[in-house]
Amino acid sequence: MEDSQMNQNLTKIIFLIALVLLTGVTYAGPEAKMKSETYLPNDPNKKKAGEECKSSDECQKHHECKSDGEKNVCTEPPRSKLPPGVVT
Repeated sequence: MEDSQMNQNLTKIIFLIALVLLTGVTYAGPEAKMKSETYLPNDPNKKKAGEECKSSDECQKHHECKSDGEKNVCTEPPRSKLPPGVVT
């Protein structure tokens, strides 16, 4: 009788540990994704999007210097598209 109760307690403990680990992984996923899409602060010494540039070094860290017809301008990277059905 005592072995049976001990096995039940051990099973409950293992189940709770598995539940806690699974919940932690599930919860951390969306948070980690949101952090990757966070706003990057602008460097006041670098040019903003739309301003003329000669190289990407002059632009903000996440911007590139690209040709816009007759001149080069700092451009922002394209925003990631939301999956269908997401409400913002």
